[in-house]
Amino acid sequence: PIVYTIAGSDSGGGAGIQADIHAIHAMGCHGCSAITCLTAQNSKGVTDINVPPAAFLKKQLDSLRDDLSPRAIKIGMLGTRELAQVVGDMLKEILQEKKSKVWIVVDPVMISTSGSKLLDDDAVEAMIEHIFPFADIITPNKFEAEALLRRKLKSPSDVEIGARELLKLGCRSVLIKGGHTLLEESSSSSDLDSGDSDSHPQSWDSPNTHGTGCTLSSAIASALALGEDNRSNIDGTKTYVSAGIQRSVQLGSGPGPV
Repeated sequence: PIVYTIAGSDSGGGAGIQADIHAIHAMGCHGCSAITCLTAQNSKGVTDINVPPAAFLKKQLDSLRDDLSPRAIKIGMLGTRELAQVVGDMLKEILQEKKSKVWIVVDPVMISTSGSKLLDDDAVEAMIEHIFPFADIITPNKFEAEALLRRKLKSPSDVEIGARELLKLGCRSVLIKGGHTLLEESSSSSDLDSGDSDSHPQSWDSPNTHGTGCTLSSAIASALALGEDNRSNIDGTKTYVSAGIQRSVQLGSGPGPV
């Protein structure tokens, strides 16, 4: 099955388009890419970002759709309002075609795992307006969920309530990432715990978590493309990422990739 990834390029090879293609291939699908931004980065961080014109993103997408029909589309870093509008227009066209189901997975790349802001408010609003209504699942990390909700998530119940509120933005389902610390602090397990903090506690001890969000959302898109749309298979993609963290290797002087 063909899976599109619409995201930024990581020249260090640990996240973004590069991580997406790795995950899509590992899951048994074929990955096609439309690049939204180019980054100059290594394991230590990003030194520069270049955003191609929105018209060029449209050309990439038009070219792909003319020949390689997707079963799923993963959307990552968009960067600007104009890019979000281009992607939203494409998703609307796909819906209007009323052909076979195309699964839409949105990883709203707004804030890094370390808490650094990656997207301006204007682009965030455009993403909510033009992308979220088409999403079968969104996968914000804890920081991104807090930014979307405009409040902190301090407990497992906060996370669950917040996820229900995010559903009101138009998406069909929500997976909030990075809540393992809340779950570990909780005295009892909740439905939000898929078991990973119990089965792979050592995974979270590794500093090599670069590209976790990209890998997870691409794995989910691939699972859906393969027809695996039940809860257990989505949980399986989380186990896949946890195993990737556990087996990760530090390649440079900064955090290594999954």
